[in-house]
Amino acid sequence: MPAGRALTEECSLNLPAKDRRVRLTAYYGPSAQQEMYLDKRYPGSVKGALMRSHPCKGALDAAYFKFEELPREDAGKSVRNTVRAEDGQRLLTAFATASGARHGCPVAETGCGGNKGVEVPPTRP
Repeated sequence: MPAGRALTEECSLNLPAKDRRVRLTAYYGPSAQQEMYLDKRYPGSVKGALMRSHPCKGALDAAYFKFEELPREDAGKSVRNTVRAEDGQRLLTAFATASGARHGCPVAETGCGGNKGVEVPPTRP
């Protein structure tokens, strides 16, 4: 296990649809490296998960962010398709940006794969 500070942050959201929830998780340092290893070792273990990684300066070393739609309790593990991929990417990007800012690991507000984020015009006084 690499040296450095380990940190994990999680946010769960209830969706407007009945019994639908998503979980956003940020892993930093050794936690990020361990989670990336597990996701590569067991690909597809979480159906519909979206992930992205980002290098950090200092003791955190790396950040790894994950979006997962949680299955309904009455439907088993396979029902996870109520959130469109684009919406999942937007949630993941917003969470990664906010979490990274809180923990000193700034993340650019762009989607995975080089997609540009939504530009917001500056506000006028």
